[in-house]
Amino acid sequence: MSDQQWPPRRPGEPRPPYRGQEPFPGPRQPQRPPAQPGRPQQPQHPGQQPHPSQQRPHPGQHQPYPGGQRYSDQRPYPPQQQPYPPAQQPYPPEQDPYGQQPYPDQPYPEQPYGQQPPPGYPQGFGPGRFGPEPPKKRRWPKVVVGLLVLALVGVGGYGAYDFYDQMQKWEQTTTDDLNGVGSDLSVAVASLRSVGWEVTAADIGTWLEQPGAYGDGLRLRTLQADPAGTDGNSFSVAGYRTWQDTYAKRDHTTVVCANITLATGTQKPLSESITTCPEDVPKTAPDAAQPDADANAGGVTGHLAELAVEASEQRAAGAAEGKLLEVAAPTRPVGNVRADSTALVCSPGTKDLGEGEGYDKGKLIPVRLCAVEGLPNTGTESTKGDPYYIDGAEGLTVVNARISGAAAALVKKASKQGVDLVAGSSFRTMKKQKTLCQTDVTGGCPAGDYTLTAQPGYSSHQLGIAIDFEQPSATGGKTCATRASEPASAVWRFLNKTALSVGLKQYSAEAWHWDAYGGKDRCAPM
Repeated sequence: MSDQQWPPRRPGEPRPPYRGQEPFPGPRQPQRPPAQPGRPQQPQHPGQQPHPSQQRPHPGQHQPYPGGQRYSDQRPYPPQQQPYPPAQQPYPPEQDPYGQQPYPDQPYPEQPYGQQPPPGYPQGFGPGRFGPEPPKKRRWPKVVVGLLVLALVGVGGYGAYDFYDQMQKWEQTTTDDLNGVGSDLSVAVASLRSVGWEVTAADIGTWLEQPGAYGDGLRLRTLQADPAGTDGNSFSVAGYRTWQDTYAKRDHTTVVCANITLATGTQKPLSESITTCPEDVPKTAPDAAQPDADANAGGVTGHLAELAVEASEQRAAGAAEGKLLEVAAPTRPVGNVRADSTALVCSPGTKDLGEGEGYDKGKLIPVRLCAVEGLPNTGTESTKGDPYYIDGAEGLTVVNARISGAAAALVKKASKQGVDLVAGSSFRTMKKQKTLCQTDVTGGCPAGDYTLTAQPGYSSHQLGIAIDFEQPSATGGKTCATRASEPASAVWRFLNKTALSVGLKQYSAEAWHWDAYGGKDRCAPM
C-alpha cells in the first residue's frame, strides 16, 4: 500500500500516530530520591549557593516514582495546536486534488486489504525505494560481450603462457646441447691425442663450421676466433635450434652462446662455458654446410666429425664421463713437422723417451722423442755406453713424435712383406752433428758442401724426422732426376714403393735417407 495519508501532511508537520499508538510523551525526566525528613539539603561546601535551577521545581519532580503510572494527567508541555482542520471539516477546494472523490477508508473495497499485494504498475515504472525507477535495461548483450572478452583474454593468455613455456624449454635444450658439444669435443680431442694425433685450434674451427652429422639439428656458428690474449686457442660459438610452437604453428629460433678454449694434454683438453650472446649475433641459424670430403679424408677434422658423433652416442648411452674412444693411430706425419712437438703423445708401437733439443734452420725446436719398437738401430744414439746415447733408446730407432705413427706403420708393412728394416742413424743431437761435420771423410761439410753431411742445426736428423737405413748405400745427384737408386736392394724397392704411403720421401743424393721434409730434392717413388 502507499505511505500517503489523507489529508496530506504539509512540510514540517510531524507524522500523526498510528491507530492504537499512544502519543509521544516527550523525553523521560530523571528521577531523584525525596529528601529525608528532618535533614534539609545543604550546600556541599561552606559558602556555596544553590544552583538557580534548584530554586524551581523540576518537571521530573511531578513524575511518580518507579512502579507508578507511566503517564500522568499533567504533561510538561501544552498540546500543540492542530494546523489543519479536523477530518470532518471539508478540505479547501482549491487545495483538494480530488475534490469529487472522497477518500474512502478502504481504498480497494473489492480486495481484502491485509492479504492483497499493492496495486500493480506497468513494467519498468512505479515508485521505488529511492524514487521512481528508470526503465529496466536489457543486460544480456553486455553479459555476452563480457564473456567474449574474457574468452579472448583467456585464449590469448594461454597462448602467451604456452609460448613462454616452450621458449624456456628450447632454451634449456639448446644450452644442454651446447654443453654436450664441449663434452663430446673434449672426448674426441683426448682420444686423438692419446694415440699421437695433434689437434689444433684450426682443426676445432674447421669442425665448428662443418660438424658433419653431429648435433641432430643443432647448428653451430663461430662468432669470434683467436680473441686477443688467448694464443688462438679460444672461440666464441653460437648454437642454434629451430622449433615450431604448438599454438601458432610458427617457426622460431633459439640462440645460445658459449666460449670454447682448447688446452694441451689429454686430461680435459677442452673447456666450455655458457655466456651471454652479443647484441649483433645473427638470429637465424646457418645453413647446413656440406663437409669437404677431400680435405677431411684421413685428416684431423674428419676424425673429429666421426669421434664427436661416437662421443655423443656414448654419452647418451650413459657411459662414464671422459671415457676415451678407440681411434686409429696416425700413419703419416702429424701437423707441422718443423714445430714444437712436446705436447704430442708417442703413437702406439713406440715408446716415449721424453723431450729433446731439436734444431731447424739453426733454431732450437723442443721435440718429444719416441723409440720405434721393431725397428733396430745401430747408430750411436741407440748404443748404450756411447757418448751420444739417448737414455731409454736401448737399440731402437729414435724419432720425433710427429712421425712416430708413420714409422710404426712402416715397420708393420715391412713385417707383413717379410722385409727386415734396420736403421743406421736417426735422431741426432747438436753435438753429434758437429762431430759428423768435422769428421766428414769427403771433406764437403768442412768446406761448405753440405750435400752428404748437413750443416749443424740444419739437418732433418736434428728434428728427428729422418731415418738412415743400413741398406741401400748408393748416392746420387741433387735433384730427383738424378736421384740415387738401388733396385737390387729389397729394402730400397720396399721403401720406394711403400714409404710415400706413410709420408716419407727419399733424399735425392742418398738412397738410404728417408724423411718427412718437403722440397725439390725429396723424391716420390720412381
